[in-house]
Amino acid sequence: MPKSLRVVSFGLGPIGLAAARLVLQKRSLQLVGAVDADSAKAGRDLGELLGREQPLGVPVEADATIALQRLRPDVVLHCTASALPAVRDQLLAAIQAGAHVVSSTEELLVPELQHPLLAKELDEAAAAAGVVVLGTGVNPGFAMDYLAVIASAVALEVRSVKSTRVVDAATRRLPLQKKVGAGLGKGEFQKLVDGGGLGHVGMRESVALVARGLGFEIDRIEQTVEPVLAPEDHKTPFLTVKEGQVAGLRNHGYGYVGKQAVVHLDLSMYVGAPDPRDEIQLDSTPPVHLKFVGGIAGDEATAAILVHHVHGVAAARPGLRSVLEVVPPRLCR
Repeated sequence: MPKSLRVVSFGLGPIGLAAARLVLQKRSLQLVGAVDADSAKAGRDLGELLGREQPLGVPVEADATIALQRLRPDVVLHCTASALPAVRDQLLAAIQAGAHVVSSTEELLVPELQHPLLAKELDEAAAAAGVVVLGTGVNPGFAMDYLAVIASAVALEVRSVKSTRVVDAATRRLPLQKKVGAGLGKGEFQKLVDGGGLGHVGMRESVALVARGLGFEIDRIEQTVEPVLAPEDHKTPFLTVKEGQVAGLRNHGYGYVGKQAVVHLDLSMYVGAPDPRDEIQLDSTPPVHLKFVGGIAGDEATAAILVHHVHGVAAARPGLRSVLEVVPPRLCR
């Protein structure tokens, strides 16, 4: 059995809580702490936030630096924000406490793509501390990118990749429904897209990961974001989308070699989306076509993949690593 690792959950939103709940089910992991700056959560027992009848004896702490220095965990499960600059200090606090980090921060998947100086800083700090920092998740990190790379193992040659992901946003958490613009007017949606305040984060990173994993030397990455309008009223557990309002978005990512798009990622996330699925098609010899009927369950699967990366990260070479550089995640006990 792998060594039992001490884990701290950092960030207790829906994904962070789901990950913490899963850690508690693992014999090879020990949940020793919880961190969240939200005043409504700090000071409460983690068991209360998880809906348990009995307390866990794990208080939620607001000051990450103090908590991590005292607890000295082996691994931090980090689930706070999408943009890398926003989590810099949080990651450095974990590194300085001597902890490996498995993070759901989308831009951390291929951090040097948009933040080369910050990526260099984190890599050097992690290497000096002898720890690993990894960005992962379901999308980005698995469904549209990593799976395509893994699928190439049975091909003699791959000429291009098409990944399709269709998600019914009505089945997902409220933050995701807001992130895809559900309930907005078309004009408001476009203003937020133009200002960078709306849309799926990590599409460019996913394109870059596929290209790197398959050895494509791409010249440029492009993406498009467009609204999907609701053909009828649709109510979710959190909000109502009226006919004609934005139900969500469709996001394309392209990686070009010259004029040819050798990587095409097609993501649809909107309330009421029909035929949810995840699909990988390789123009390859022999051809490869994978399809997950119903799609990969986003929130539960994100929590699972974070937790199931813990042992692999603890065994990897120190520094800032990508999912291509660590042991593939698998179910741990």
